[in-house]
Amino acid sequence: MNSKMDLKWSDLVSPTMTIDEYVTIYGDKIRKVYEKYEPKSNALNEIKDLLKNKKEVLKIVALGADWCPDCTKNIPRMIKIVNKMDTPDVDLKILYGIMVNALHKPEESIWHKKRSPPEATDPKFNLKAIPTFYFFNEAGEYLGVIVENPEYSSTLEEDILRILKIYL
Repeated sequence: MNSKMDLKWSDLVSPTMTIDEYVTIYGDKIRKVYEKYEPKSNALNEIKDLLKNKKEVLKIVALGADWCPDCTKNIPRMIKIVNKMDTPDVDLKILYGIMVNALHKPEESIWHKKRSPPEATDPKFNLKAIPTFYFFNEAGEYLGVIVENPEYSSTLEEDILRILKIYL
């Protein structure tokens, strides 16, 4: 989690999907993961309370692709987290279409420049793996990131809470 990153919400230039749009397109593929995942309610309550007390809105964007197994696992979990919190203080957008450049040279991005959204190869995003969840405050300032999976055998909601406690 790097709060010094020069990334802003406004750096997103590609069209994103809402939760409803994502579920309409990928619902059958993600249904079992979504239904099975039970976020920790104490962490969700702490996130909601922290946002309310700070009078803040959390903006999240998930970068991923439909071919990615970790995306199929963790993006539905993030959706469940946001849905369970049921608050206007959290906004999740999803940017899909990241493609690997299998022929990249060691010094080049692993993401395909022409077939991926520009965010995949934009140095500001520093995309290393997918899914990557970027977190911003209401003003669009970068707060932190979760790359691929939660850290230290925790959960996504616990990592979100950790980011908020450090940077809000």
